Amino acid sequence: MATTTNDIVQLNAPSNFPIKLTSINFPIWRRQVQFKLIGFNLFGYVNGSIKEPTKFTDTAQTTPNQAHLTWYRQDQIITSALLGSCSDTIQPLIASASTASDAWQQLVANYASASRGRIISLKAKLSRNPKGSPSVTAFLSDMRSIANNLALAQCPVSDEDMVVYVLTQPGDEYSSIVSAVRIRDKPIPLWGIS
Repeated sequence: MATTTNDIVQLNAPSNFPIKLTSINFPIWRRQVQFKLIGFNLFGYVNGSIKEPTKFTDTAQTTPNQAHLTWYRQDQIITSALLGSCSDTIQPLIASASTASDAWQQLVANYASASRGRIISLKAKLSRNPKGSPSVTAFLSDMRSIANNLALAQCPVSDEDMVVYVLTQPGDEYSSIVSAVRIRDKPIPLWGIS
């Protein structure tokens, strides 16, 4: 945690958080912010684990606590960067947040449920994404894209489950391949199928 003025980390939304939060990209945006703040050892400001120090060092409340001043400055820099990393339509949700933690919790509360709907939609697409006429490579690429989006939404699909999803959808022309995979004793890596 920062303890002196020189320890305060400056953040700039466009360079530190280049992906702006919109109504549809919360999982990706959240990962970007988490990775950067963890890298700077600042994630505790948004998740609440870095607690606000007392404002004064004495009971008469006449001597300001330098640790609080430093904490407050860093917290406001993070809050400003979060605000700057949101699209114009989302900024009003956190414009009145007094701390980075408040801003973060507000965004999670508003967009985690939207992410839940996205997760359900992606899982449904994963289970009913027939190969049809595209090539096997295009089909696998599409399935991998869906799996990657689920992982970004913090709902990864295991390799074994992906093999099941992939093998249950291509159609009768691939039945001999599906049969061969089903009788294997050892699991196969999904992306080795093509």
